[in-house]
Amino acid sequence: MENIPIYVKVDKYKELLEVLKTINAKLQAVDKTIDKINNLKSQEDEQLRQWTTNLADIKSRVEKINQAFYD
Repeated sequence: MENIPIYVKVDKYKELLEVLKTINAKLQAVDKTIDKINNLKSQEDEQLRQWTTNLADIKSRVEKINQAFYD
């Protein structure tokens, strides 16, 4: 592909710069939102792990009680 110069009117160039500025700002906002979502997901996963551990502990204790009463 040849390097052909492209001519753009100055007013269109300024408009293009503003559009690019807006796009970059939106991309940064989306990036921050995704980071927040990932952080919340990590917290949620940790909470679920804790609940699973607690549930297993409760089941174990209940089983011991059942064994004590029924054996």
